[in-house]
Amino acid sequence: MKSSRVYLYEEVYEHLKNLIEKDILNENEKMPSKRRLADNFNISPLTVEKAYAQLIDEGYVYTVEKKGYFVNKKVVIFRPSFQVKQETYKGKEKQTYAFDFSTGKVDTTFFPHQTWAKLAREVLSEQHHQMLNDIDPMGLLELREEIAKHIEIYRGIDIEPKQIFIGSSSTQLLNLLIEILGRQKVYSIEDPTYPKIYHLFKTLDIKTNLIEVDEMGLNVAQLIKTHTDIVHVVPSHQYPTGVMMTIQRRKELLNWAYQSKDRYIIEDDYDSEFKYQGKPTEALRGLDELDKVIYMNTFSKSLAPSFRVAYLVLPKNLLNDFMKISSYHRCTVPNFEQYILYKFMHKEYFSRHLHRMMKVYKQKLELCLTLTKPYKHIQLKHYEAGLHFILSFEPKISEEAFISICEKNDIYVQSISRFKHKKDKIYKGIDLVIGYSGLSLDDLKQGYQKLLNIINDYV
Repeated sequence: MKSSRVYLYEEVYEHLKNLIEKDILNENEKMPSKRRLADNFNISPLTVEKAYAQLIDEGYVYTVEKKGYFVNKKVVIFRPSFQVKQETYKGKEKQTYAFDFSTGKVDTTFFPHQTWAKLAREVLSEQHHQMLNDIDPMGLLELREEIAKHIEIYRGIDIEPKQIFIGSSSTQLLNLLIEILGRQKVYSIEDPTYPKIYHLFKTLDIKTNLIEVDEMGLNVAQLIKTHTDIVHVVPSHQYPTGVMMTIQRRKELLNWAYQSKDRYIIEDDYDSEFKYQGKPTEALRGLDELDKVIYMNTFSKSLAPSFRVAYLVLPKNLLNDFMKISSYHRCTVPNFEQYILYKFMHKEYFSRHLHRMMKVYKQKLELCLTLTKPYKHIQLKHYEAGLHFILSFEPKISEEAFISICEKNDIYVQSISRFKHKKDKIYKGIDLVIGYSGLSLDDLKQGYQKLLNIINDYV
């Protein structure tokens, strides 16, 4: 709690400052001497000297050697003739729902809190010096080594730790990439796409093309017709459609990139660890033979969104470009969290946690599949990977009216149209984006059945 005590020098300082601000003492006028003020206030000259030192520090007073203290230059604050309108903040508290099918949550019930706490204590004990000092702008080397091992095992990507850059989010890493690759380049992103990606390119005033996503992934034929240099794609489980890019499209996309030395593909692999049928789909970066794919991933789905840890893998020929700007950047993830995550991965707690969550999410997905099966007019799509799927149906009411009915029934759900930025097509049906990872099994069963019943009432 801040002390309310006022020291003597502060009283003298306030008294002199008021004399200056109220124009009792004018610009360049000589101030009373220390001895005179000390006698008037019956205090020590040292106290007066301390008050004058404060006035000098703040620019109210200046000194002339052997002459004393003088009032410094005065600047009158401009008072506009017009009235500045005070805007009222119109923000609203985020509404909560009993059944939230948004995609930004994970099941935290099974998070190994005790293990994480134990590792945190280890870091405080063993790395307390390193934790408090600056580290490589690309992130903790030990953590980058563990990430390199992880993506080789799970995604079939063979890279060196020096190619990995650690950041706090995908958008922060994209900002860095744009700085490396250049704002003058033409970028393309998928449509529909994650709103923050679209907003980032828009606010940076970068020339950006919107490329359609169909049932095979990003439409490469459409991409070819544009003058694109860099394309951002989510091939393993496109957000929000859930489409998995076919091998043909992946090869077509690589062929597009290989036709120019300045072309690159940014692969966002945000929830690729979760694949429920067969082995995980090979990452686009794993097919790349000419180092043209910039790979990005995050721990938001595999651990939790609040950890704010993401990473990208730079092609070797871009490392020198990064080094040119590295002195202006610092890793945005605290050392403490990086050391804990390094230990969590190094001691294989992370791989065990992934396997456990795979079983948890598979159980939830199978519940949704079972509950949907009796409804022949409702189609469940693109559920083979990731933590969300699409529910498609053709209602008798508008999409807006349907969403409103869901909200009145304490259900939060979004449709794909919310993520589309080209409004050049009219869709007859509704495609709901169902994120199931954040609900408990009991809440999922109750809420999903309730949602199916509402859909059934309006088709």
